[in-house]
Amino acid sequence: MKDIAGSPGTWSGLALRASQFVCAAGSLVAMGSAFGFTNYSAFCFMALSMCLQLIWSFILACIDIHSLKTNWDLHNTRHVWKYIIGDWVVAIASMAATSSSAGVAILLVRDTQFCRVHDEQLVACSRYKFSIILAFMAWSFIAASAGSTFWLLVSLLD
Repeated sequence: MKDIAGSPGTWSGLALRASQFVCAAGSLVAMGSAFGFTNYSAFCFMALSMCLQLIWSFILACIDIHSLKTNWDLHNTRHVWKYIIGDWVVAIASMAATSSSAGVAILLVRDTQFCRVHDEQLVACSRYKFSIILAFMAWSFIAASAGSTFWLLVSLLD
């Protein structure tokens, strides 16, 4: 069994999945508690993307827990391809959604100064920013997971 940090079926892989889950859940809670986020399609896309990442990371965390309990070896090319394809799809969607949400947040806060003019939206604007920060953190964890899984695939093909 290849010993690559963050690969499927390892404690570090489980830690990456748990971190993705926590950050995606926090991002969803922060965005869901912000008033009026459904008025902006970028924020809705980010919420959808975080839901997808939440489900994906939960399923893979359960597989990692089962693998660790039963010593099931996930380090073969058939399993690794599934992890890579899923990770890359979710990572690309997450990065696109988070980047577009960050652009809208910059537009609201700095360019139009919407948050400064409308005091009741000030709390929502800070929640938007907090949600975007957590979404970027979730993306960084899934990117690390995708990178380690890709590295595992390359080492298996040798």
